[in-house]
Amino acid sequence: MTSKLEINFRTLISQCEGIVREDSQDWRLKKYIRSLDTMLLELEEQSDKSETSQIEEYQARCAALKQSANYVEPSAEEKQRLKTKPRATDPVGDDMMREVRQVHNEKYQKELRSELFNGNFSTIRRRAGQKVAENLEQTVKQYSADQERLAEDMLLLTKTLKDQTETANKIIKKDTEILSKSAKLTDKNAASLATQSGKLQEHSRKACKCWLWMIIGLVMMVFIGMVMLMKILKKKV
Repeated sequence: MTSKLEINFRTLISQCEGIVREDSQDWRLKKYIRSLDTMLLELEEQSDKSETSQIEEYQARCAALKQSANYVEPSAEEKQRLKTKPRATDPVGDDMMREVRQVHNEKYQKELRSELFNGNFSTIRRRAGQKVAENLEQTVKQYSADQERLAEDMLLLTKTLKDQTETANKIIKKDTEILSKSAKLTDKNAASLATQSGKLQEHSRKACKCWLWMIIGLVMMVFIGMVMLMKILKKKV
């Protein structure tokens, strides 16, 4: 994706090339070329190996621009001072681009006014079409940037939802395992309770039978004792 710095660099170098074609002694060229050097240094720092050819193309265009404008390279101290100046992405670089756009717009308005007074309507329509095309290009770039930012937000939201879903699944799985263990333990306790209840009932029946036989035995002993007592008393009489 083309960065804001690279877009500013392309715009500025295109404007400088246009100024050189019209007036190579324009007083603004020196300041613009220095800004181009600052932007190019930052582009070289930010670029990777896949963008080497693009950087070389920018360097060649800058060299051709300097040659056409008879630009004198600054001294080593001046270059070091340029390296320590604020980057092109800072407000200083933005101010430079605003100045370039303002100069371009003033030039465009001046040419448009001149052509309007001279009656060259075909050129006016062509330049108006170019202006509309530039505005359309800026709108498309802004729209593309908004779309990319929206896509990044959607990806981040999707990732967040995925993480939350995975966490919820883990919690649900853990709760399901706990419920399953609880159900198995409940079944086991119910089976053990049924077994113990059966044993208790069996012991209860055995105790009832034991007491019944003891009572029967006691009744028999009392009956036999009474019969014997009656026989003894009958003999005495």
